[in-house]
Amino acid sequence: MHSMLRQGFSLLISCIWFLSVRAQTLQESYTLSDSGESYKLILAYDNGKQPVYFFRDIFTPVCLDDVCKPVRITLFWDLLGNYLRYEVPKDEPLTKLDHADFTAADHAKLQEILLNENSLLKDFKMEDLVDSSSQRLSDSVDAVTGATKNTVKGEVIEGALYTCYTLWHLAHGATVDDIKKLTRKKLDEPMLHRFLRSDNFHYVYFALDEVMDAQGLVHDAYLADVLTLLASDNVFAARYVWQKINLRYFTSADEQGALWRIFLQASYTQQVALLKRMVELELDAGIIQQITDYLPQLNQALFKQALIVLAGQKVLPQGSQKALMAYLNAADRERAKTVYEALREHVPLNEAFKEQLRSYKP
Repeated sequence: MHSMLRQGFSLLISCIWFLSVRAQTLQESYTLSDSGESYKLILAYDNGKQPVYFFRDIFTPVCLDDVCKPVRITLFWDLLGNYLRYEVPKDEPLTKLDHADFTAADHAKLQEILLNENSLLKDFKMEDLVDSSSQRLSDSVDAVTGATKNTVKGEVIEGALYTCYTLWHLAHGATVDDIKKLTRKKLDEPMLHRFLRSDNFHYVYFALDEVMDAQGLVHDAYLADVLTLLASDNVFAARYVWQKINLRYFTSADEQGALWRIFLQASYTQQVALLKRMVELELDAGIIQQITDYLPQLNQALFKQALIVLAGQKVLPQGSQKALMAYLNAADRERAKTVYEALREHVPLNEAFKEQLRSYKP
């Protein structure tokens, strides 16, 4: 499921990126080496002179015999080496076995294959894919033997076995590491700000690891961006921030108030994550009361987790205690029991609350 989500996000990112790709005019060329052969890698800039993506023009054979045509193709990557998409010349289309042109469905399938960085194709060498005694070594899945055939069949296009294999290894091969090295050389504060504000989740996670240390402390220049991510619709980035960030940023009443407002707008899974770490905070009395007042709006799981947060506080305001006492005599016995179990060991409580806890009967 996680892999499918990642592929879905990558597809979305590549589509958004494609809308602006033609607007890029500034370029920077690098001569690099792949498998002992030199190649040119191009970095494209936007009109604001900010690096946007890399691309590489490729002309390569894609099979072990002379049956299939060589491929001319341009591959595109983001600034961290994540494959985005490809282009082929109109007069040199991709072809399958017997030189049949790729259909629209074949192109969609190839894009899906190339986006999958965990494809099973990574586990095979080219010469291991087919039976060497086969009459046609080029592209037929039927030439693949035994378990290998069943393993890779879903990973390739029928009639384009080697094309899929070759292009996948080019998209996820040495060029990826070259891109990462080049981007790191250009990494600066403006780029990190752009990454933190990006819709590309690869950029966000990379930048977070750059601006936060092992203790979850954030470089001052990026704190506003990181806190904005905590409140963003990007639930994965928000959770990642919350799991890593140091809680020193949430010690004041204002900071805790902002955190509680994030909770109120967050998705269910993010609310669970927020409450689990809020146990570690010494909350302002006003925030404790807000949590207490909001308990009726929570389902049982969140209700229980919120009570754990309240039970972990050194002091519960009188207003909060009064509201919690009411649960012990309420018709909802499940919530009454939850309050009892969470607070029976809590000190200090007022005498009335202690007495009600002592006399409570499940």
